[in-house]
Amino acid sequence: MDQLPDDVLVAVMQFLDVEDLLACRLVCRRLCVLVLDRDVWRHRSLCDGDFDASAVLRLAPCLDTLDVGGWDLAVTTTRCAVATLKLFSLSTGSPHNVTVDTLALAFALALRNQESLGRLRRLQLELPTFRPAPATDALLRTVASCSGLKSLEVTGYLPKFTHYIQHGPPMPSLTYFQCSVNNNSASFVHTILAGHAATLEEVNLVIDAGLGFVETATTAELLGTMDRLHSLRCKYLSPTDDCTVLVEALLSSVRPHLERLALLGVHVVRPLLRRLPSLPALRHLDLDAEPVDEMLKSINPATAPALTLLEVVMLGQCRHAWIHGAAVKATLTANPKLHIQLWCNSDDKCVPQNCETCVVGCHQEVQWDEVVRMGLYSHDPDMCPSPEDHTDNTDWQRSYHPTPDVPCTWIRL
Repeated sequence: MDQLPDDVLVAVMQFLDVEDLLACRLVCRRLCVLVLDRDVWRHRSLCDGDFDASAVLRLAPCLDTLDVGGWDLAVTTTRCAVATLKLFSLSTGSPHNVTVDTLALAFALALRNQESLGRLRRLQLELPTFRPAPATDALLRTVASCSGLKSLEVTGYLPKFTHYIQHGPPMPSLTYFQCSVNNNSASFVHTILAGHAATLEEVNLVIDAGLGFVETATTAELLGTMDRLHSLRCKYLSPTDDCTVLVEALLSSVRPHLERLALLGVHVVRPLLRRLPSLPALRHLDLDAEPVDEMLKSINPATAPALTLLEVVMLGQCRHAWIHGAAVKATLTANPKLHIQLWCNSDDKCVPQNCETCVVGCHQEVQWDEVVRMGLYSHDPDMCPSPEDHTDNTDWQRSYHPTPDVPCTWIRL
Protein backbone atom coordinates (compact mmCIF):
# COMPACT_ATOMS: atom_id res chain seq x y z
CA MET A 1 0.00 0.00 0.00
CA ASP A 2 2.95 2.32 0.59
CA GLN A 3 3.63 2.26 -3.16
CA LEU A 4 0.13 3.47 -4.08
CA PRO A 5 -0.18 7.20 -4.77
CA ASP A 6 -2.55 9.31 -2.67
CA ASP A 7 -5.07 9.85 -5.48
CA VAL A 8 -5.54 6.10 -5.90
CA LEU A 9 -6.20 5.62 -2.18
CA VAL A 10 -8.64 8.51 -2.21
CA ALA A 11 -10.47 6.94 -5.17
CA VAL A 12 -10.77 3.66 -3.25
CA MET A 13 -12.01 5.43 -0.13
CA GLN A 14 -14.92 6.87 -2.09
CA PHE A 15 -16.45 3.36 -2.11
CA LEU A 16 -16.05 2.71 1.64
CA ASP A 17 -18.92 3.24 4.04
CA VAL A 18 -18.66 5.76 6.86
CA GLU A 19 -17.83 3.21 9.54
CA ASP A 20 -14.85 1.92 7.53
CA LEU A 21 -13.65 5.45 6.82
CA LEU A 22 -13.64 6.29 10.49
CA ALA A 23 -11.71 3.08 11.17
CA CYS A 24 -9.10 4.06 8.55
CA ARG A 25 -8.17 7.04 10.68
CA LEU A 26 -6.79 4.65 13.29
CA VAL A 27 -4.56 2.70 10.87
CA CYS A 28 -1.76 5.19 10.23
CA ARG A 29 -1.07 8.90 9.94
CA ARG A 30 -1.23 8.85 6.13
CA LEU A 31 -4.70 7.32 5.99
CA CYS A 32 -5.81 9.59 8.81
CA VAL A 33 -5.01 12.57 6.60
CA LEU A 34 -6.38 11.09 3.35
CA VAL A 35 -9.72 10.25 4.96
CA LEU A 36 -10.33 13.99 5.28
CA ASP A 37 -9.86 14.61 1.55
CA ARG A 38 -12.88 16.44 0.02
CA ASP A 39 -13.21 13.89 -2.80
CA VAL A 40 -13.91 11.16 -0.23
CA TRP A 41 -17.00 12.99 1.07
CA ARG A 42 -18.38 15.37 -1.54
CA HIS A 43 -20.73 12.77 -3.11
CA ARG A 44 -22.13 11.43 0.21
CA SER A 45 -25.42 12.08 1.98
CA LEU A 46 -26.08 12.19 5.72
CA CYS A 47 -29.05 12.48 8.06
CA ASP A 48 -28.48 14.11 11.44
CA GLY A 49 -30.31 11.16 12.99
CA ASP A 50 -27.74 8.63 11.74
CA PHE A 51 -25.68 6.76 14.34
CA ASP A 52 -22.40 8.29 13.18
CA ALA A 53 -23.76 11.76 12.31
CA SER A 54 -21.85 13.60 15.05
CA ALA A 55 -18.51 12.12 13.99
CA VAL A 56 -19.11 12.90 10.32
CA LEU A 57 -20.22 16.47 11.01
CA ARG A 58 -17.08 16.98 13.10
CA LEU A 59 -14.58 15.42 10.65
CA ALA A 60 -15.91 15.54 7.07
CA PRO A 61 -14.95 18.67 5.09
CA CYS A 62 -18.03 18.50 2.85
CA LEU A 63 -21.10 16.47 1.83
CA ASP A 64 -23.48 16.46 -1.07
CA THR A 65 -26.69 16.30 1.00
CA LEU A 66 -27.50 16.84 4.67
CA ASP A 67 -30.96 15.94 6.04
CA VAL A 68 -31.77 17.83 9.23
CA GLY A 69 -34.63 16.75 11.48
CA GLY A 70 -33.49 18.22 14.77
CA TRP A 71 -31.68 15.15 16.08
CA ASP A 72 -28.20 16.64 16.44
CA LEU A 73 -27.49 20.31 17.15
CA ALA A 74 -24.03 19.84 15.66
CA VAL A 75 -25.67 20.85 12.38
CA THR A 76 -25.77 24.44 13.66
CA THR A 77 -21.98 24.71 14.17
CA THR A 78 -20.39 22.14 11.87
CA ARG A 79 -17.70 23.21 9.39
CA CYS A 80 -18.84 20.47 6.99
CA ALA A 81 -20.07 22.34 3.91
CA VAL A 82 -22.99 20.80 1.98
CA ALA A 83 -24.43 21.44 -1.47
CA THR A 84 -28.00 20.37 -0.59
CA LEU A 85 -29.72 21.00 2.74
CA LYS A 86 -33.03 19.31 3.57
CA LEU A 87 -34.94 20.58 6.60
CA PHE A 88 -37.88 18.36 7.54
CA SER A 89 -40.28 18.54 10.48
CA LEU A 90 -42.49 15.50 9.95
CA SER A 91 -43.86 14.19 13.22
CA THR A 92 -42.27 10.81 12.56
CA GLY A 93 -39.00 12.31 11.37
CA SER A 94 -38.00 14.49 14.31
CA PRO A 95 -37.27 13.72 17.98
CA HIS A 96 -40.33 13.88 20.20
CA ASN A 97 -38.59 15.85 22.96
CA VAL A 98 -37.85 18.85 20.71
CA THR A 99 -40.47 21.61 20.61
CA VAL A 100 -41.60 23.14 17.35
CA ASP A 101 -40.02 26.48 18.27
CA THR A 102 -36.69 24.85 19.11
CA LEU A 103 -36.78 22.94 15.83
CA ALA A 104 -37.50 26.10 13.84
CA LEU A 105 -34.57 27.91 15.48
CA ALA A 106 -32.28 24.93 14.90
CA PHE A 107 -33.27 24.95 11.23
CA ALA A 108 -32.57 28.68 10.96
CA LEU A 109 -29.14 28.30 12.60
CA ALA A 110 -28.26 25.29 10.43
CA LEU A 111 -29.22 27.22 7.29
CA ARG A 112 -27.29 30.33 8.31
CA ASN A 113 -24.27 28.19 9.15
CA GLN A 114 -24.30 26.48 5.74
CA GLU A 115 -24.78 29.79 3.98
CA SER A 116 -21.62 31.10 5.67
CA LEU A 117 -19.64 28.06 4.47
CA GLY A 118 -20.39 29.09 0.89
CA ARG A 119 -21.19 25.74 -0.76
CA LEU A 120 -24.98 25.58 -0.30
CA ARG A 121 -26.90 25.62 -3.59
CA ARG A 122 -30.13 23.68 -2.96
CA LEU A 123 -32.57 23.98 -0.06
CA GLN A 124 -35.63 21.81 0.62
CA LEU A 125 -37.94 22.78 3.47
CA GLU A 126 -40.92 20.80 4.79
CA LEU A 127 -43.26 22.65 7.14
CA PRO A 128 -46.32 20.45 7.88
CA THR A 129 -46.34 20.97 11.66
CA PHE A 130 -45.09 24.51 12.24
CA ARG A 131 -47.39 27.06 13.85
CA PRO A 132 -47.40 30.88 13.83
CA ALA A 133 -44.59 31.91 16.19
CA PRO A 134 -41.57 34.26 16.27
CA ALA A 135 -39.27 31.24 15.85
CA THR A 136 -41.02 30.21 12.64
CA ASP A 137 -40.83 33.80 11.42
CA ALA A 138 -37.09 33.75 12.09
CA LEU A 139 -36.68 30.57 10.05
CA LEU A 140 -38.61 31.85 7.05
CA ARG A 141 -36.84 35.21 7.15
CA THR A 142 -33.55 33.32 7.09
CA VAL A 143 -34.75 31.33 4.08
CA ALA A 144 -35.94 34.45 2.26
CA SER A 145 -32.64 36.29 2.76
CA CYS A 146 -30.34 33.30 2.09
CA SER A 147 -27.76 34.07 -0.59
CA GLY A 148 -26.18 31.83 -3.20
CA LEU A 149 -29.07 29.35 -3.57
CA LYS A 150 -29.88 27.90 -6.99
CA SER A 151 -32.94 25.83 -5.98
CA LEU A 152 -35.54 26.37 -3.25
CA GLU A 153 -38.38 23.91 -2.63
CA VAL A 154 -40.89 24.59 0.15
CA THR A 155 -43.52 21.89 0.69
CA GLY A 156 -46.48 22.01 3.03
CA TYR A 157 -48.43 25.11 4.02
CA LEU A 158 -46.62 28.02 5.58
CA PRO A 159 -48.08 29.28 8.86
CA LYS A 160 -49.38 32.81 9.30
CA PHE A 161 -46.54 35.23 9.92
CA THR A 162 -46.49 37.49 12.96
CA HIS A 163 -44.86 40.11 10.68
CA TYR A 164 -44.73 40.31 6.91
CA ILE A 165 -41.52 39.14 5.27
CA GLN A 166 -40.01 41.91 3.15
CA HIS A 167 -36.24 41.43 2.98
CA GLY A 168 -34.89 39.15 0.28
CA PRO A 169 -31.36 38.09 -0.65
CA PRO A 170 -28.53 40.58 -1.22
CA MET A 171 -28.13 39.28 -4.77
CA PRO A 172 -30.47 37.22 -7.00
CA SER A 173 -29.33 33.63 -7.54
CA LEU A 174 -32.31 31.21 -7.64
CA THR A 175 -33.09 29.45 -10.90
CA TYR A 176 -35.81 27.12 -9.49
CA PHE A 177 -38.52 27.93 -6.93
CA GLN A 178 -41.39 25.77 -5.63
CA CYS A 179 -43.90 26.83 -2.97
CA SER A 180 -47.59 27.04 -2.10
CA VAL A 181 -49.30 30.43 -2.25
CA ASN A 182 -52.10 31.45 0.07
CA ASN A 183 -52.95 34.51 2.14
CA ASN A 184 -50.49 33.36 4.84
CA SER A 185 -47.52 32.76 2.56
CA ALA A 186 -48.05 35.53 0.01
CA SER A 187 -45.48 37.93 1.50
CA PHE A 188 -42.82 35.17 1.62
CA VAL A 189 -43.51 34.05 -1.96
CA HIS A 190 -43.55 37.61 -3.27
CA THR A 191 -40.27 38.39 -1.52
CA ILE A 192 -38.65 35.37 -3.17
CA LEU A 193 -40.08 36.16 -6.61
CA ALA A 194 -39.02 39.81 -6.39
CA GLY A 195 -35.57 39.09 -4.96
CA HIS A 196 -34.70 36.51 -7.62
CA ALA A 197 -36.64 37.89 -10.60
CA ALA A 198 -33.42 38.42 -12.56
CA THR A 199 -32.33 34.77 -12.36
CA LEU A 200 -35.45 32.57 -11.98
CA GLU A 201 -35.94 30.15 -14.85
CA GLU A 202 -38.47 27.66 -13.42
CA VAL A 203 -41.35 28.42 -11.02
CA ASN A 204 -43.72 25.83 -9.55
CA LEU A 205 -46.61 27.27 -7.51
CA VAL A 206 -49.50 25.57 -5.71
CA ILE A 207 -52.22 28.21 -5.43
CA ASP A 208 -54.73 27.80 -2.64
CA ALA A 209 -58.39 28.77 -2.73
CA GLY A 210 -59.22 32.19 -1.35
CA LEU A 211 -56.04 33.93 -2.48
CA GLY A 212 -57.01 37.61 -2.46
CA PHE A 213 -57.26 39.75 -5.58
CA VAL A 214 -54.35 41.96 -4.55
CA GLU A 215 -52.12 38.94 -3.84
CA THR A 216 -53.20 37.38 -7.14
CA ALA A 217 -52.35 40.50 -9.12
CA THR A 218 -49.01 40.87 -7.34
CA THR A 219 -48.06 37.25 -8.07
CA ALA A 220 -48.89 37.64 -11.75
CA GLU A 221 -47.08 40.99 -11.97
CA LEU A 222 -43.90 39.57 -10.42
CA LEU A 223 -43.90 36.60 -12.79
CA GLY A 224 -44.16 39.06 -15.64
CA THR A 225 -40.89 40.75 -14.64
CA MET A 226 -38.77 37.59 -15.11
CA ASP A 227 -36.75 37.82 -18.30
CA ARG A 228 -35.29 34.32 -17.89
CA LEU A 229 -38.48 32.46 -16.93
CA HIS A 230 -39.01 29.60 -19.38
CA SER A 231 -41.01 27.11 -17.29
CA LEU A 232 -44.11 27.87 -15.20
CA ARG A 233 -46.28 25.32 -13.41
CA CYS A 234 -49.36 26.46 -11.47
CA LYS A 235 -51.63 24.03 -9.66
CA TYR A 236 -54.94 25.41 -8.43
CA LEU A 237 -56.46 23.57 -5.49
CA SER A 238 -59.99 24.90 -5.90
CA PRO A 239 -61.11 25.71 -9.46
CA THR A 240 -63.55 28.64 -9.20
CA ASP A 241 -64.34 31.87 -10.99
CA ASP A 242 -61.47 33.41 -9.00
CA CYS A 243 -59.19 30.84 -10.60
CA THR A 244 -60.24 32.09 -14.04
CA VAL A 245 -59.46 35.66 -13.01
CA LEU A 246 -56.02 34.56 -11.82
CA VAL A 247 -55.34 32.72 -15.08
CA GLU A 248 -56.29 35.84 -17.02
CA ALA A 249 -53.95 37.97 -14.90
CA LEU A 250 -51.19 35.41 -15.18
CA LEU A 251 -51.36 35.04 -18.95
CA SER A 252 -51.49 38.78 -19.47
CA SER A 253 -48.24 39.17 -17.51
CA VAL A 254 -45.94 36.29 -18.54
CA ARG A 255 -43.24 37.03 -21.06
CA PRO A 256 -43.44 35.72 -24.66
CA HIS A 257 -40.29 33.61 -24.22
CA LEU A 258 -42.08 31.11 -21.93
CA GLU A 259 -41.42 27.58 -23.22
CA ARG A 260 -43.28 25.35 -20.75
CA LEU A 261 -46.62 26.06 -19.11
CA ALA A 262 -48.72 23.82 -16.87
CA LEU A 263 -52.11 24.90 -15.54
CA LEU A 264 -53.38 22.10 -13.32
CA GLY A 265 -56.76 22.28 -11.63
CA VAL A 266 -57.97 24.69 -14.34
CA HIS A 267 -60.86 23.29 -16.34
CA VAL A 268 -61.88 26.45 -18.22
CA VAL A 269 -59.25 27.01 -20.90
CA ARG A 270 -60.80 29.72 -23.07
CA PRO A 271 -58.64 32.47 -21.47
CA LEU A 272 -55.56 30.46 -22.36
CA LEU A 273 -56.70 29.77 -25.90
CA ARG A 274 -57.21 33.50 -26.44
CA ARG A 275 -53.68 34.20 -25.18
CA LEU A 276 -51.86 31.47 -27.12
CA PRO A 277 -50.65 33.82 -29.89
CA SER A 278 -48.86 35.91 -27.22
CA LEU A 279 -46.71 32.87 -26.30
CA PRO A 280 -44.83 32.18 -29.56
CA ALA A 281 -42.03 30.24 -27.85
CA LEU A 282 -44.35 27.80 -26.02
CA ARG A 283 -43.20 24.21 -26.67
CA HIS A 284 -44.93 22.25 -23.87
CA LEU A 285 -48.48 22.87 -22.66
CA ASP A 286 -49.94 20.79 -19.80
CA LEU A 287 -53.62 21.17 -18.89
CA ASP A 288 -56.07 19.54 -16.51
CA ALA A 289 -58.78 19.88 -19.13
CA GLU A 290 -60.39 17.46 -21.53
CA PRO A 291 -59.38 17.88 -25.19
CA VAL A 292 -62.65 19.25 -26.55
CA ASP A 293 -62.87 20.21 -30.21
CA GLU A 294 -62.68 23.93 -29.38
CA MET A 295 -59.28 23.44 -27.78
CA LEU A 296 -57.87 21.33 -30.60
CA LYS A 297 -59.09 23.68 -33.32
CA SER A 298 -57.43 26.60 -31.53
CA ILE A 299 -53.98 25.01 -31.91
CA ASN A 300 -52.36 25.67 -35.27
CA PRO A 301 -49.03 26.98 -36.61
CA ALA A 302 -50.34 30.55 -36.43
CA THR A 303 -51.42 30.48 -32.76
CA ALA A 304 -48.80 28.05 -31.38
CA PRO A 305 -45.88 27.92 -33.84
CA ALA A 306 -43.41 26.26 -31.45
CA LEU A 307 -45.76 23.81 -29.68
CA THR A 308 -44.53 20.21 -29.85
CA LEU A 309 -46.24 18.64 -26.80
CA LEU A 310 -49.80 19.03 -25.52
CA GLU A 311 -50.77 17.12 -22.36
CA VAL A 312 -54.46 16.81 -21.48
CA VAL A 313 -56.71 14.54 -19.42
CA MET A 314 -59.66 12.37 -20.37
CA LEU A 315 -62.29 11.20 -17.93
CA GLY A 316 -65.45 9.23 -18.53
CA GLN A 317 -65.27 8.61 -22.28
CA CYS A 318 -63.77 6.07 -24.63
CA ARG A 319 -60.25 7.11 -25.51
CA HIS A 320 -60.28 4.77 -28.54
CA ALA A 321 -63.30 6.54 -30.01
CA TRP A 322 -61.71 9.92 -29.26
CA ILE A 323 -58.52 9.30 -31.24
CA HIS A 324 -60.65 8.53 -34.30
CA GLY A 325 -62.41 11.89 -34.03
CA ALA A 326 -62.15 14.40 -36.85
CA ALA A 327 -60.74 17.14 -34.59
CA VAL A 328 -57.80 14.98 -33.48
CA LYS A 329 -56.82 14.05 -37.02
CA ALA A 330 -57.24 17.63 -38.24
CA THR A 331 -55.08 19.01 -35.43
CA LEU A 332 -52.24 16.56 -36.00
CA THR A 333 -52.40 17.15 -39.76
CA ALA A 334 -52.23 20.92 -39.30
CA ASN A 335 -49.43 20.58 -36.74
CA PRO A 336 -47.17 17.78 -38.02
CA LYS A 337 -44.56 18.24 -35.26
CA LEU A 338 -47.18 18.11 -32.47
CA HIS A 339 -47.45 15.29 -29.92
CA ILE A 340 -50.63 14.89 -27.88
CA GLN A 341 -50.31 13.01 -24.62
CA LEU A 342 -53.54 11.86 -23.04
CA TRP A 343 -53.67 11.09 -19.32
CA CYS A 344 -56.50 8.64 -18.62
CA ASN A 345 -58.25 7.29 -15.58
CA SER A 346 -57.78 3.52 -15.63
CA ASP A 347 -61.08 3.14 -13.73
CA ASP A 348 -63.01 4.43 -16.74
CA LYS A 349 -63.92 1.31 -18.69
CA CYS A 350 -65.42 1.24 -22.15
CA VAL A 351 -67.82 -1.57 -23.02
CA PRO A 352 -66.48 -2.69 -26.44
CA GLN A 353 -69.71 -4.25 -27.65
CA ASN A 354 -71.53 -0.96 -27.02
CA CYS A 355 -68.88 1.23 -28.71
CA GLU A 356 -69.04 1.78 -32.47
CA THR A 357 -65.28 2.33 -32.63
CA CYS A 358 -64.12 -0.54 -30.41
CA VAL A 359 -66.33 -3.04 -32.17
CA VAL A 360 -64.38 -2.46 -35.41
CA GLY A 361 -61.36 -4.08 -33.77
CA CYS A 362 -58.55 -1.73 -34.87
CA HIS A 363 -55.50 -0.96 -32.68
CA GLN A 364 -55.70 -4.38 -31.08
CA GLU A 365 -52.15 -3.98 -29.74
CA VAL A 366 -53.39 -1.34 -27.26
CA GLN A 367 -54.75 -2.45 -23.88
CA TRP A 368 -57.46 0.21 -23.75
CA ASP A 369 -58.71 -0.69 -20.28
CA GLU A 370 -55.22 -0.48 -18.79
CA VAL A 371 -53.57 2.44 -20.57
CA VAL A 372 -52.97 5.44 -18.30
CA ARG A 373 -50.87 7.60 -20.60
CA MET A 374 -51.26 7.60 -24.37
CA GLY A 375 -49.35 9.57 -27.00
CA LEU A 376 -50.48 10.52 -30.51
CA TYR A 377 -48.48 11.87 -33.44
CA SER A 378 -48.66 11.93 -37.23
CA HIS A 379 -45.06 12.44 -38.43
CA ASP A 380 -42.38 9.92 -39.33
CA PRO A 381 -40.83 8.89 -35.97
CA ASP A 382 -37.37 8.81 -37.57
CA MET A 383 -37.82 12.45 -38.59
CA CYS A 384 -39.30 13.70 -35.30
CA PRO A 385 -38.27 17.33 -34.60
CA SER A 386 -38.44 16.75 -30.83
CA PRO A 387 -37.54 13.12 -30.00
CA GLU A 388 -37.41 13.98 -26.29
CA ASP A 389 -41.21 14.19 -26.35
CA HIS A 390 -41.38 10.44 -27.07
CA THR A 391 -39.79 9.49 -23.73
CA ASP A 392 -41.73 8.19 -20.73
CA ASN A 393 -39.94 10.46 -18.31
CA THR A 394 -41.35 13.82 -17.28
CA ASP A 395 -40.39 16.05 -14.38
CA TRP A 396 -43.93 17.38 -14.09
CA GLN A 397 -45.83 15.00 -11.85
CA ARG A 398 -49.54 14.72 -12.48
CA SER A 399 -51.66 15.30 -9.38
CA TYR A 400 -53.42 11.95 -9.63
CA HIS A 401 -50.35 9.78 -10.30
CA PRO A 402 -47.81 8.90 -7.57
CA THR A 403 -44.88 8.99 -9.98
CA PRO A 404 -44.10 11.07 -13.07
CA ASP A 405 -42.49 8.12 -14.88
CA VAL A 406 -45.65 6.53 -16.27
CA PRO A 407 -45.18 4.39 -19.41
CA CYS A 408 -46.71 5.97 -22.50
CA THR A 409 -48.44 3.99 -25.26
CA TRP A 410 -47.63 5.72 -28.56
CA ILE A 411 -49.93 5.60 -31.58
CA ARG A 412 -49.15 7.07 -34.97
CA LEU A 413 -52.23 8.39 -36.76
